[in-house]
Amino acid sequence: MASRSSAPMPPGCGRAARRFAEVVCPPEIRAADRAGRLLKELGLMLGSLPPAARRVLAGTLLTVDQGARLYPAARGRRLARLDDRVAQACLGSLLARRDPAAGLVKRLKSVVVMCYYELPEVQREIGYHPDPFIAAVSRRRLERHGAEIRAAEAGRAGPGAPGPRRP
Repeated sequence: MASRSSAPMPPGCGRAARRFAEVVCPPEIRAADRAGRLLKELGLMLGSLPPAARRVLAGTLLTVDQGARLYPAARGRRLARLDDRVAQACLGSLLARRDPAAGLVKRLKSVVVMCYYELPEVQREIGYHPDPFIAAVSRRRLERHGAEIRAAEAGRAGPGAPGPRRP
């Protein structure tokens, strides 16, 4: 997995990713360099994927960016250079299709939007506070399975050692 400090966007993807995010995310993405922080989050996400998946998503992003040139209203310009109205229409028409290419673009959109909603200020704005839920689930698990957890931990040789082998 990539470290938090070194997860750049794949080469050539920065401008395309920023523009793609501006089109598929809520308009608030343009506030306070959220797009820049989203790009860092997206770099981390892509860096955590297997190399083949990373290449497919990066390739999809670059293909969407350059493929926008074929959209008539784009008049030969790539997605990164389109105004909002034309960029939204171009992506909208692509996402409305029902073919494998559109499926890849939908997956890319899902990853980008997920990265947007991972931004702490966005989570605060939508009232998403997972810490109390995580703490409650952890308490329930300890209450229900505490003995098994302690027994499994006691059976280990040390930190990070594998648990008991199963036949």
